[in-house]
Amino acid sequence: MVITSDLCESMGLNSSQAMLKKKPTWIAGNISEFDQPLLIGLTKLLKPKKVVEIGVASGWSGCLLIEALSQNGLPAQYVGIDLSSKYYLDSSRDTGSAILEMFPKVNIGYELLLGSHAIDNLKEIGNGIDLAFIDGDHRHPWAILDFLSLLPNLSPKSYVLIHDLNLSTYPRHEQTNRGPKYLFECWPFDKIHSSQNLPMIGAVKMPELIDNQFLTLILNTTCTPWETNVDQAILNKISASIGLHYGEIWGEKFSNAFHKMNVGAYNNHADNIEKDFIEQLIQVVSRNPYSSSHLAMLECATLVYPDSGRLYHHLSVLKYRNNDVEEAIKFSLNAVKFSKTNAHFISFLGELYCATNELAEAERCLVSAIELQEDVAIFHYRLAHLYEKSGQLKDAIFSARRACELLPNNSHFEKYFNHLSSSL
Repeated sequence: MVITSDLCESMGLNSSQAMLKKKPTWIAGNISEFDQPLLIGLTKLLKPKKVVEIGVASGWSGCLLIEALSQNGLPAQYVGIDLSSKYYLDSSRDTGSAILEMFPKVNIGYELLLGSHAIDNLKEIGNGIDLAFIDGDHRHPWAILDFLSLLPNLSPKSYVLIHDLNLSTYPRHEQTNRGPKYLFECWPFDKIHSSQNLPMIGAVKMPELIDNQFLTLILNTTCTPWETNVDQAILNKISASIGLHYGEIWGEKFSNAFHKMNVGAYNNHADNIEKDFIEQLIQVVSRNPYSSSHLAMLECATLVYPDSGRLYHHLSVLKYRNNDVEEAIKFSLNAVKFSKTNAHFISFLGELYCATNELAEAERCLVSAIELQEDVAIFHYRLAHLYEKSGQLKDAIFSARRACELLPNNSHFEKYFNHLSSSL
């Protein structure tokens, strides 16, 4: 059987729609409805005995995998690996909480290995991985490091699903998070991706044999400039594993590459310090946004970091909360000046212009933000308010409907849409 994207998506569509109806409302930051059919369909077609996921978060994609494995009706095992023991969007919930909520009893084996990296769990995972799903840290080189960690345990001709193939095309990510993209695009063998444009999920098929040509390809891709620093102890474990399974020479090659590239990443250490300081300062101020002394701290920080769009944007938000719209606009203009393609900053400036009845400028900003990033619900919600204020009711309804489509079950958006619809 030849596995194609169309076949996977058609095989998984009904199950995907059925699962969406049961999805708990608290879940966020998960794979989208455009990704689900391929993941489910591939699991049904392969009928894997062992599935390993890296990057569990809420556990929603784990639920999809477990549901597909259960429907296969064959003995199977799901193993989820995540560095965090708590769900990253809600620390009151454990990582993988959705699995226990939706599957209090399952007819397959499943295990969550939390608080450590994949390379630390190879004995617990065991050999014979028929299907893997890499959805952890998206910054290069983590997708490749996760892949290399699992490589000795992957069965020949198994598949590896890779998520977030095109995060780097979003302006808010500042052209980072390229790890999954690099791994998927370097692949010389069979691979598929979803029909979404641009696709966010794909799968690569492992070769029958791991040879020197294949390892060279992965090594060369690893040597693409790194986007983040990596703990040297983790790199040592991965290169040791490669040396154990594929020969000491290959272990040394990857060890040398890791050292070279990790040193390159550290050259950006000053930039990282600046970003960390700004983020920490913003967190401190956010705890008491109405404090004049905290606002003064942020304003002083702009003297040290005069080109930080993030600082100016946060100052703008706080000024707006304090009803100082003129000052908010001043800082927002600076935020956009230093982050010209940040759709969030531009959209917020549009909201400020709308608040001061500068409707033409507001529309220009709000439309520009959507052109940069169409899939953000709040952008369309703000545009709907602008159109309502301008007396363009049909356009307002259209934008409000789009906001509801992008963020379903949001009572605030739905209430506003119903309000506009009833005004016709």
